[in-house]
Amino acid sequence: MLKAGVFDDFKGATTLLLWGDAEGMISLRSSLDALRFGNSTGFAIDGPAGTVTIRQGESSTLTTDGGALCWRCSRETIDLAADLTAPLVSQAGHQFLDMSGMAERAIIARDEYPADLR
Repeated sequence: MLKAGVFDDFKGATTLLLWGDAEGMISLRSSLDALRFGNSTGFAIDGPAGTVTIRQGESSTLTTDGGALCWRCSRETIDLAADLTAPLVSQAGHQFLDMSGMAERAIIARDEYPADLR
């Protein structure tokens, strides 16, 4: 299971949360690797309020694209997100990334939140 959504006051900041279980972290890592190695132009993660699309861009910015949320990530952000996701494949925990736009940060978390988090 892998989910994504924006939460207005999540631990004190507007946050893009990507959360799931071990299988979800494997999927996220694989999708990030495909994006950073040029085998993909982007991927989508469903969430409680719709879909979040992750694409390569010029910075780490969360915007809307045709009404859907889109996290545009620089090459450096994609590399960092993939590297930070790697330990979450084998153990529970969370990682933080800075961003701008509609959220101040992203959190990638494994086994910390239920699938139906709203």
